[in-house]
Amino acid sequence: MQLVITGIHQRTTPVALREQLAFADADLPAALQALREQAIEACVLSTCNRVEIYATMEDDADPQALAHFLADWHHVDRATVLPHTTTLVGEAAVQHVFRLAAGLDSMVLGEEQITSQIRSAVQAASDAGALGAHLRRMIDNALTAGKLVRTNTGIARLNLSVVSVAVDLARQRFGTLAGRRVLVVGAGRMAELAIKHLHGIAHVTVANRTAARAEALAQRYGVQSAPYAALPQLLAAHDVAICCTSAPDVVLTAAQVAEAAAHSPQVLLDLAVPRDIDPAAIALENVTLFDVDHMQAICASNREARAAEVSAAEDVVRGEVAKFMDWWATQRIVPTIRALRERAEAIRAAELERTLARLPNLGPSEQAAISALSAAIVNKLLHSPITSLKNPSEADELAHAVQRLFQL
Repeated sequence: MQLVITGIHQRTTPVALREQLAFADADLPAALQALREQAIEACVLSTCNRVEIYATMEDDADPQALAHFLADWHHVDRATVLPHTTTLVGEAAVQHVFRLAAGLDSMVLGEEQITSQIRSAVQAASDAGALGAHLRRMIDNALTAGKLVRTNTGIARLNLSVVSVAVDLARQRFGTLAGRRVLVVGAGRMAELAIKHLHGIAHVTVANRTAARAEALAQRYGVQSAPYAALPQLLAAHDVAICCTSAPDVVLTAAQVAEAAAHSPQVLLDLAVPRDIDPAAIALENVTLFDVDHMQAICASNREARAAEVSAAEDVVRGEVAKFMDWWATQRIVPTIRALRERAEAIRAAELERTLARLPNLGPSEQAAISALSAAIVNKLLHSPITSLKNPSEADELAHAVQRLFQL
């Protein structure tokens, strides 16, 4: 069995392609079931910055099949997708997931939102029956490593996120957001995070396709809610709009933005993938539009300023990856250990039966004593070989030797 990861991310893939390859929540169960044709276990992580498939596959399976699946499922030409995909196998795949959970591979260094996104991906895979013990162990250990990094280093001390970077962009535009009118479109985790950053500073209004969710969010934070159908009119009445829905198509067309811009300048922050705002709106007069890719320069600067924390975090990750790989090595020889035990037990049982047949006068307690003696001898004989098999540095070589010696 091999661990494989394939996917795309913001550093190598423009948002225009990422939004084509994003998995909507409603489509995930079917996608995960389809993935089981290629993989033993599967999990899909789809965020605004990345789309990744985690899988365990047979040793002779082609890891590139996952990249082909990503393109084919979304009906995007493979020739368009494959140059942007990265496929990792074995320890390289494990290291990637551990770094990701620690916030080291995020656009915003150290951000914590990725941990909730990973947990959501795990839950979706589990609900679809696609998550097995091996992937779950890897991801659980990765989340533990992420917690260790944030606890023992200063990588998350500024509590940054894509949302906080977006709010800073708006603040730079106006000098301050105090008293400004900000429209938040959406009612998910990112929308709530945006409201937390703005609460007590700006006048916030939240709108969402499902009115009840917008109203609940507004009530929780003491802000206003407004009808989703009035979105174009709301846009004209606000200084800033932060859009972060999970809609499959744009929720604000270029024409709607142009109409709002005719009344007042528009500062628009599109944090969604697929994008919520028609990209053509960036060319309109009186419009300043940022999407997630526009924030990369700010995030790169933040990463450079925290090089010491990155180095310390990488050390923690390497240690945790090594622990997981030790466990993984033992899993590869579990079938050999099981087969060895079964062969020994079969021989013991056959010889015990033959011996007891020759001693018909033995009572039940005496027969039990002989049985226990034979089991103890087998266990003691197997103890040292099995202990050696579990040594990660020798496991594969010894497993092959045991298989040949005992014809397993």
